[in-house]
Amino acid sequence: MTITGQTVCYPLIGHPVGQVRTPPVINEWFIESGIDATMFAMDVPPADMEGFFALLKQWQNCGGCSVTVPHKQITFRSMNDLTPRAKRVGSVNIVRREDDGKLIGDMTDGLAFVAALKKKGYRLSGAKVLLAGAGGGAGAAIADAICDENIASLSLIEPNAGRLNRIQTLLHENYPNVQLHGEPDAAGEYDFAINASTLGMKNNDPSPFNLDLIRAGGVVADVVTKPEITPLLVEAHKRNLKIQTGNEMADAQLEFQMSHLGLWH
Repeated sequence: MTITGQTVCYPLIGHPVGQVRTPPVINEWFIESGIDATMFAMDVPPADMEGFFALLKQWQNCGGCSVTVPHKQITFRSMNDLTPRAKRVGSVNIVRREDDGKLIGDMTDGLAFVAALKKKGYRLSGAKVLLAGAGGGAGAAIADAICDENIASLSLIEPNAGRLNRIQTLLHENYPNVQLHGEPDAAGEYDFAINASTLGMKNNDPSPFNLDLIRAGGVVADVVTKPEITPLLVEAHKRNLKIQTGNEMADAQLEFQMSHLGLWH
């Protein structure tokens, strides 16, 4: 890749960014597709996000940005316009910058998560699901997307009462046929258990849920990308449970994010 004065920039913003793996995947796709663009990570503290978006609106050779933790909900509040999906879940992970500087946000985490499951042959219809980190940016998007796949029930783990109330309200309004529970069912037998929180990024993090809750042959999925095989997934594998990594979800983002940027073909 040769970066010139004609190259279009697409920063990936987060804090921290040492764990991200998206830029190499996107840059390889840019090269293969003959697109003169580049993606690179930018570590932007939350307190400086207002300044970043003020810059982005004026950044003439920037086509937008990708967004990771913890900025997805802050980004939502900084957009000029939003897709219906982003409006529904209250968070954004991909931003398109228009020629006039307007910022248009979408949220593709849920789409990518479901696409990764389907690629592995896993089906959500009729499933009993447990979701940790349900009120965060990725968690809300995943909750929305899996409910759209006609799951039977969803148990939500979210320590923040305000976030929990918001995601419960969202799901009640849009998916009345899905049974919602505020706490995991002690009896267990979940078909899917999903960690959409940041637990697992640090070695001393507690487990987001008890793996005894998952039925034999069930699926444990994690959104954490570094380490790729988190302690949760290591333990799930030991129990002969099926797993999905955060990297598999990240890889599935490509089509959805590039489509929002108007680059997919």
